[in-house]
Amino acid sequence: MEIFELRYFLAVAQIESVNRAAESINVSAGSLSKAISRLEDELQTPLFFKTGRGIKLTPEGLILKKKAHQILQLEEDVRFELRGKELGSLNISISSQEILQTYFGIDLVQKISKLYPHAKIQFLIRSDDKAIEQVKNGEAHFALITSEAPSELESQIISKVEFKITASPLHPLYKKFGSQKSIPIEEILQHPFVSPDSSVLGKISKSDSTDGWRDDKFPRQIKYKVCSLKLMENLVRSGNALAYLPEYLIESADLKFLKATGCSYTCQQTVRLITKDPTALGWLNRIWSQLS
Repeated sequence: MEIFELRYFLAVAQIESVNRAAESINVSAGSLSKAISRLEDELQTPLFFKTGRGIKLTPEGLILKKKAHQILQLEEDVRFELRGKELGSLNISISSQEILQTYFGIDLVQKISKLYPHAKIQFLIRSDDKAIEQVKNGEAHFALITSEAPSELESQIISKVEFKITASPLHPLYKKFGSQKSIPIEEILQHPFVSPDSSVLGKISKSDSTDGWRDDKFPRQIKYKVCSLKLMENLVRSGNALAYLPEYLIESADLKFLKATGCSYTCQQTVRLITKDPTALGWLNRIWSQLS
């Protein structure tokens, strides 16, 4: 079993297509197929099975996928420790929702780069559940999440975030009240809102809505449902809608918040950074210790 064969296997396992995997790592499809065949012969078990036009991992393939990640990480760690950090050979992956990558990933990368300036960073856009799974399986070194961290993973709190009613300076409510004057919630609810149609703002507990608003208590006029953070931001910026957004997004987008009265609840999120047993890899432990 060769290291390059495991790398080829993982490329196919992650994409579930020999041809597309070959394009992604710039090798021929024939080379990938031969590497998979050699692994299957050596292990005496099939690693993939066909499903229509695609392929899926067998139960044995799933086990190898998890172990291959661990083997390659250890191989990279040994090579890095022996050659020295100045040569650089680290490939670090960070998994999370896009919004968390955008607003917390940059600070994380800057801290990593101070320790390992030649490290290469791959951002993986995944849901909370998928990001956690990738860390558990060794497919990602770090994940940024807004849900509770599993007990078997290491975690640290990055930020505690409050959501606020958001408006543009062009919106009539902001023109009338600004950010300092209190506005009766009944008046706010007379205006249309934009809301995400999925959990692009991260996981929010104790709420049936995708943005944490209690529509069961204070029903809104949701005129726009969107799947894009940028579109939601533009609808607010143009004055066409209000939104319920986390503070960091309001500040970074140069939007304004409205102060409501008669609404006794707020939505809060805790952003966490997680990893799996940082002591298993020397460079990972140094990064984790620096971030703590």
